[in-house]
Amino acid sequence: MLEEMKKFNNLIQVLLYLLIIAVGSYVLGLVGMVLGRFTDTIVIVLVSWLLSFLLDPVVSRIQKYFKFSKIISTTITYLLLSIFIVAIGFVYIPLITSQIVALVGLVPGYLSEAPVVLNHLNGPLLNQIENSITLIPSIAQFFFSAFIVLTLSFYFIIDRNKINREFFNLVPDAWHETLIFIEKVISDTFISFFRVQFFYGVLIAIVTWLVMYLFGIGFSASVAFLAGLFAIVPLVGPLLAIVLPVMVALLAGSLKALLVGVILFIAQQIVFNVIGPKLLGKVFSLHPAIILISLLIGLKFGGAFGAVFAIPVLGIGVVMIRTFGMRVARVLSKKSKR
Repeated sequence: MLEEMKKFNNLIQVLLYLLIIAVGSYVLGLVGMVLGRFTDTIVIVLVSWLLSFLLDPVVSRIQKYFKFSKIISTTITYLLLSIFIVAIGFVYIPLITSQIVALVGLVPGYLSEAPVVLNHLNGPLLNQIENSITLIPSIAQFFFSAFIVLTLSFYFIIDRNKINREFFNLVPDAWHETLIFIEKVISDTFISFFRVQFFYGVLIAIVTWLVMYLFGIGFSASVAFLAGLFAIVPLVGPLLAIVLPVMVALLAGSLKALLVGVILFIAQQIVFNVIGPKLLGKVFSLHPAIILISLLIGLKFGGAFGAVFAIPVLGIGVVMIRTFGMRVARVLSKKSKR
């Protein structure tokens, strides 16, 4: 009788676990559907919050060096950043757009003279290049989004202490130490990750442009820009940052394409395997399979921005699990000694 009761209780527990998993999955699905309708807004807020973290050290240095107030230091920082964005918007984006449009017009002609095998790539390749134009926003949309991001991040910087204080007032005092730790982990992880990824993007863009320019290959500005964007995305981005220049270099000859591919591959090995680990440290020493899965999940829920944000979010989770796990282990060891 007792054995039957135990089996029945075990069955009830299993059913309860399955019910909890089913309800949790359903609730997460509903939350995902609701958040999906506000993806653009969420992305703008996240980018603004991230930009405030990235620029806050710059503001602090200006404030410390010139003895300005925080508002004046923040204003100077954002004026310099705005000038840079305006210069990029008026000079570089039209150049890139015109080069990509010209590339789209040249691809069919080059492929028609290529071997039969390459002719099969005509349609798909042309479609991919045409679709890449949609990655470059219109100048009006670019400036509007940049204005919103700059405005929000500006207020995030000057009112950071006030925002933190009001948030801490909403939670019990016992949670404050843990929340301070979580905030520090998030800020340090995001800052270190995106600084390094931005460095990757800029360096790969410069190297790509320089290699294509020296070999006399056209469309170097647009290809370098896209290669730099690809390099920001971990794991799969570096591969795309090589494939695109090689595909364009094929239009100038197979030998040049081979040399471009080899040089870019060597440059990436130096950047990602020699310089990168020293900059990132051990925070993101994760298995490639885990990184790829997180990229797919981020891509599913947040598109390109989700893929970029997936790695630092995963890194934050790993750091927190390790830290809290060590705390729990210390507590358990103390109890066992007693």
